[in-house]
Amino acid sequence: MTMGASDREGRVRLAIVAQFPVHYHLPIYRAVAAEPQIDAEVLFMQHGWSSSGYDPEVGAVIDWGVEKFSGYASTVFANASPARDGSGFWKFINPGLIRRVAFGGYDAVYIHGHNHFTHIAAAFAARLTGKRVILRTISNNLGHRSRKVRVLRRLLYTPLYRLAFDRFLVTGAAQRRYYRYFGVPERKLVDAPHIVDNAYFTAAAQRLAPERSRCRQRFGIAPNRNVTLCVAKIRAVKNPLGLIAAFAQAARGRDWTLLWVGAGEQEAAARAAAACHPDIDIRFAGFLDQVDVCEAYAAADLMVLASHTETWGLVVNEALNFGLPVVVTDGVGCAEDLVADRSGLVVPANDETALAAALATLFDDTALRARLSAGARATIAGWDIGAYMRGLRRALGLADQPVKSA
Repeated sequence: MTMGASDREGRVRLAIVAQFPVHYHLPIYRAVAAEPQIDAEVLFMQHGWSSSGYDPEVGAVIDWGVEKFSGYASTVFANASPARDGSGFWKFINPGLIRRVAFGGYDAVYIHGHNHFTHIAAAFAARLTGKRVILRTISNNLGHRSRKVRVLRRLLYTPLYRLAFDRFLVTGAAQRRYYRYFGVPERKLVDAPHIVDNAYFTAAAQRLAPERSRCRQRFGIAPNRNVTLCVAKIRAVKNPLGLIAAFAQAARGRDWTLLWVGAGEQEAAARAAAACHPDIDIRFAGFLDQVDVCEAYAAADLMVLASHTETWGLVVNEALNFGLPVVVTDGVGCAEDLVADRSGLVVPANDETALAAALATLFDDTALRARLSAGARATIAGWDIGAYMRGLRRALGLADQPVKSA
């Protein structure tokens, strides 16, 4: 269908359907709000992942230390689901939101995800009322799935993608292959990279650069030590035990510290694994909000993400803004786009020997670290909110207009 202009001051009226205000998405909402040809409203299914703000993956109420609702128009709708504090497809059932999508006078609807009932119902409500429907997810096919699951996914997603959505915002190369696997034609795919607020992290990197020693002391690390950073929830999928074993192998006899920022259900097991290597310096900082985590990046010399599978890994985006070389597994969604031959080393998932070898290589080769650090800054400079907005504008039929940032 062809995008038509809204009657409201000639702008495209856009509804953005999202579960709740995730801190990573706030720069996007604010950038959309600043676009002169887009009149946007974000429709939330709930105030947070749970009504209390409790994150079951961390085991605590999480506060990212950012203002969630300023700088853009939004409405939070009542969630009628009895499973609202649980998980799964029925976690979000929002009749009011679905009605707003259908009858709110929008020209286009941008659906952020397709994991829950409200996502799917809103997509079809928009489709049936003649609106352009844009999907944005971070799904890929990098993780291992049984043949039965792959068949069921293909039977479900192939018709869903064909019937419900007009355009698909593509985060990177792995996701492009994912959509093509499900039969989405190339003409419906629009590049819109997965981004963080580069301006915020670059400014933090510049501000904290002279305070590197203080940042290390905050975490109990001597100023003359080298620091490998991992920023990840301590969950099985993040492979904490494998990373600790690989780091211990690589760091033995070298002046390197592993600093882990994050919390989760495997924290006790990870601490026990670290205690098995009393000669290796491994420290756990716990959860840090978006302000404090910058001090961890400033303290580090490189970053590692050893996940078995990871839809993207936005902490890599953050680390690159600090000029950190990175080591990731090939199960990490951003590996192909942001890391390989650019800013770090990619190793096979679940291969502790390869991970240890990659870490040891970077520990010993300062020239390589310097080259990858320069590559990190150069790579992430083009992976920003401007690139994302250009993709969204193309999906809305506004490609020839200038892009404004928030």
